[in-house]
Amino acid sequence: MRPETHYQLYADYYRSSGSSSRRRMAWSVLRRHHAGFNYLVAMRVCRDFAHRQGILPRLVLWLVEENLRRVQLKYTTEIPWQAEFGAGLLLPHPCGIVIHPGVRAGKNCTILQDVTIGNNLYQDRNRVAVIGDNVTISAGARIIGPVTIGDNVTVGANAVVTRDIEPGCIVAGVPARVIARKAPVLINCEYLPFPDYLAWRSRQVASTD
Repeated sequence: MRPETHYQLYADYYRSSGSSSRRRMAWSVLRRHHAGFNYLVAMRVCRDFAHRQGILPRLVLWLVEENLRRVQLKYTTEIPWQAEFGAGLLLPHPCGIVIHPGVRAGKNCTILQDVTIGNNLYQDRNRVAVIGDNVTISAGARIIGPVTIGDNVTVGANAVVTRDIEPGCIVAGVPARVIARKAPVLINCEYLPFPDYLAWRSRQVASTD
């Protein structure tokens, strides 16, 4: 896999477990300790192979897409690999989540159960949300149409977002409005930045040679 994909999985697992151990990560996937992370493995691997050229990668992509569909049915969640999420995506309860393939989000996004991020049928069906860093989307929230959500935003439970949200606030209600200006509550975000991760990983590989 590409170094970027390795890093995303490292950050995703750290947010799920608080651990950076690659051995524990592999064991977690085998034993299905973290359902949300297991889903992300299937999604990230699909996206990784979609960026490769050649007959063999295309064949592998078909196989891993089949696996992603199986996981989608298992968890009743539809987060397609085409949706772009930065490192550190956390799905504490991956049930009932539906996300449009055109969604773009930054790092440390947290998505709880029954969240929908989709298009507006009365607007361009391919224009959907752009979400910043450190955004938490609480249970049952709906984000509809081509809205922009700034960094460090918390979307309250069952909120319906139809307009842009400025950074650094909490929104709630139908339609969603700003109810407070507070920093988000984030867990397990102390993982390494990408350059430091590459250096750490190269030292690990060298130590096993």
